[in-house]
Amino acid sequence: MELRHLRAFIAAARLEHFSKAAEALEIAQPALSQLMKTLEAELGVALFRRKNRGVQLTPAGEAFLPHAEDAVRASGLAADAARRARRGEVGAINIGYHSALFEHHLPQLIRHYFTTWPDVSVSLMDVRIQAQFAWLLEGKIDIGFARVSNHHLPEGLRTRCFSLSRLVLLMPDNHPLAAEFSGDLSALRQETFIFLEDPLGVGLTSHTLQLCRRYHLHPTTIMPVPSLMSIPGLIAAGIGISILPEALVQLSMPGLKTHALSQPDMVSELSLITRENERSRAVMHFVDEAVKWSQ
Repeated sequence: MELRHLRAFIAAARLEHFSKAAEALEIAQPALSQLMKTLEAELGVALFRRKNRGVQLTPAGEAFLPHAEDAVRASGLAADAARRARRGEVGAINIGYHSALFEHHLPQLIRHYFTTWPDVSVSLMDVRIQAQFAWLLEGKIDIGFARVSNHHLPEGLRTRCFSLSRLVLLMPDNHPLAAEFSGDLSALRQETFIFLEDPLGVGLTSHTLQLCRRYHLHPTTIMPVPSLMSIPGLIAAGIGISILPEALVQLSMPGLKTHALSQPDMVSELSLITRENERSRAVMHFVDEAVKWSQ
């Protein structure tokens, strides 16, 4: 018994006429009659009885019809599921991030993805950069979001630019430069800077200090902290100043003053990190959507 037999049977049962059913299926009437004979022979029952202007289901045919419809419907669902899997619209994705959810594009992308493709399970894990590298290579996560450049990556990983954010200067609002900052970064070298810990020298702090050196800023005192969340509070308390991506300081608090930096290359890139040999359709589909979202 094949789907073509069931589809022909359903059409004939609904239209109660072999010729009309054959026309609807775009096949010859003798071909449809042969399909019905083959089906009845396989089942060992008569499915139709002849009437003056067509056919009518027998009791056996009436009993068989809903199951035939279920079988055709199920085959359609199975085919659709296979096509969606091929397109990456079903499956599971584990995403690592660290402070990246402050970047408004990323929460919007994930919400869009959850809504549009609900059959893809997306799990989020707060993972620092060095752990993201290891977890990607071990298969514990499928995608990472971090501020890291491609030449700092271990072998087997690659990055794509997801978003760019201007770097800004953040200081207490009672700082002598709070009212007016000249833009000369070198004038800040004696300040205490509060930066995120960067044990590998590959993340946000390393990148920011590298940019600062271009403009003759070599901070003499750096206070490393384990969480970006704590930096605005420490600055508001008068402990020091910092240079951070603008996206990370939009959720500000009293006691802070933000200065835009005029140097054109003072920007921070949020990268999307994947395995070079990624084969998961779901992961590749998410990456394609992320690339579109970042444009």
